Formats: sequence, C-alpha cells, structure tokens
Amino acid sequence: MKKTKIYLIGAGPGDPELLSLKAVKAIQNSQAILYDQLVNKEVLKHAAPETKLVYVGKKKGAHVIPQDEINNLLVDLASKYDVVSRLKGGDPFIFGRGGEELEHLARHGYSCEVIPGITAASAAAAAIGLPLSHRDYASQIIFITGHKKEDGDYSAFTELDLHDKTAVIYMGVTALSEMVSEICKKNGNCNIPVAIIENATLPLQRVVRGNLGNISEIAQKADVKPPALLIIGNVVNFMDNIEKIKNEV
Repeated sequence: MKKTKIYLIGAGPGDPELLSLKAVKAIQNSQAILYDQLVNKEVLKHAAPETKLVYVGKKKGAHVIPQDEINNLLVDLASKYDVVSRLKGGDPFIFGRGGEELEHLARHGYSCEVIPGITAASAAAAAIGLPLSHRDYASQIIFITGHKKEDGDYSAFTELDLHDKTAVIYMGVTALSEMVSEICKKNGNCNIPVAIIENATLPLQRVVRGNLGNISEIAQKADVKPPALLIIGNVVNFMDNIEKIKNEV
C-alpha cells in the first residue's frame, strides 16, 4: 500500500459541536480536503489556512461532481499530498457511499482510515428527545434509504413490516407519497405515526408529524425540504407520552 495518509471522515448531522475529537485532529493535519454539501462550514474552520479545500457537493437532483469523478479526484489528490481527508455529512458508511470510495482507493493502492460520524438517525431522534428503541414501543430499528440507484421502484417498502419496529428513512422526502403508500399496503394500517425532522440539530430544525395516511399532505403543506429524516413507528407516540408526564408533574 502507498504511504499517503487518507481519512474518510463522518462530519456528523450538522451541528459542528457534534464532530468527534479524532475527526478534528484529522482535519487539522490534512493538506487537502474533499467535502460535501451537508458539511457545516464551521467544521472546515478546523483546517489549516493553507489546506486545499475542494467542494464536491452532492444533493438530490443537483450533483456538482458525479461519484466516479469524486473517486478519481481522491486518487489524484492522494498522489500529490501526504495527508488527504474525505469529509462527508453524517457517517460515511451509512448511506454515504463511503464503501465505494474505500474500494476505489484500495484498487489504486491506497489504504484509508475511517473516522465515524454521528448518523442522522440517532442525531435527529436525540435532537427531539425521541428514542428509536424502547421496550414499550419497538425492539428493532431499520435504517433504509428512499434514494435508489434506479428511481421509480419503491416495491421494497411493501416488505417493510413495522410490528415492534422503528423505521428510519434517509433521503425520503422526494418520494414520500410513493413510499408511505407501499408501507401502508404491507402493514394494513395507515395510522402508524410518522415524524419528519428537517435540518436536524441545526438552528432551523423543525418537526412535522402525522401518520402514514396523511403525512404526505401535511409535509406538502408545510413545504418540507431536504435534508429531512423520516421516523416511522409507534415509538413516535413517545413524544406525546413525555408531554403528558410533564403536564402531570
């Protein structure tokens, strides 16, 4: 393996204070950094003034640089610098395509150290005081992405049985209507509660709630935009229970 030090770093959900100490040290030591659209600019302030910063922002429908080009750019920078970081929102190995970048680097003789970040699911849930698992509501958690390699096929959601489970859907706002329709078919119940957390952990964070039957209409009226995360399951009712307890104290 070649000697260049390469870091694959999870920048967390948005709040720069949720960045790990190990990630901060890696950013400080980097000579070149490739960063995504969801990386908070405050995180980049940890980089040295002379560090080469390369924006490779990606969001639904507006990929500044295709993934294949990002992979090649990583290899190119690794050939020119001693320490290179790839900075991604959330966690690089949870719907972050970090595995693809790791594979590409390995094919070109480079090893990579992965520094995990707080993924949107746990961060968004914590930000609104909602446990993803709870003995009274759900003993299993499912992470799933609403973004497919081939758009238009959401039949996989027909298999999403929510009995005793919490489903967390990343990148699900664009195809919200199609997805919840399929989940309703599988569960035979459109009253399962849903929470959408927009801009989780950031000052503009907001929560929109409903159920499988009405969340699409509610989200449309509220003009919900990415980045937003869906949490589906009876555990969403925990929020009401907490409010009830507070009122009784």
